[in-house]
Amino acid sequence: MKPTDFQKQHLIKLAYALLILLWSYTGLSKLIDNAAFEKQVTTLISAEHPKPISIGIPLLEVLTAFSLVWHRTRKLGLYLSLLLMAAFTTYVSLVIAGYFGPAPCSCGGIISALGWKSHLLINITFLCLVLYLLYTKKTERRQP
Repeated sequence: MKPTDFQKQHLIKLAYALLILLWSYTGLSKLIDNAAFEKQVTTLISAEHPKPISIGIPLLEVLTAFSLVWHRTRKLGLYLSLLLMAAFTTYVSLVIAGYFGPAPCSCGGIISALGWKSHLLINITFLCLVLYLLYTKKTERRQP
């Protein structure tokens, strides 16, 4: 059975809501407990000046969430989501492969309690969600 246009629209709205929730939650969690996130960043990449990274990543996540709210900025939000999810998925894959040794999870909030394989599954799911939304955005322009 093929989904109706009504069902497709609700699926698209749900997908946007999930992405907005993800980026808002992880970004705000990292900003609220920024000292812990900064420590994890320092552990990971031995940054001399971790503050710009520990503030920049969560701000980008929150900016991404806000850009997904409004129709005019959704395309930007989707590309930012694609960039962030691809980067985080690559990072998690490298952690699982043992590239970093024992690495701390710097995801923020309750998500940091998950194991690395669960992280990878969630990241791949959200990556597919972003690709689906980009596809629907592209195909909606083609329709008369």
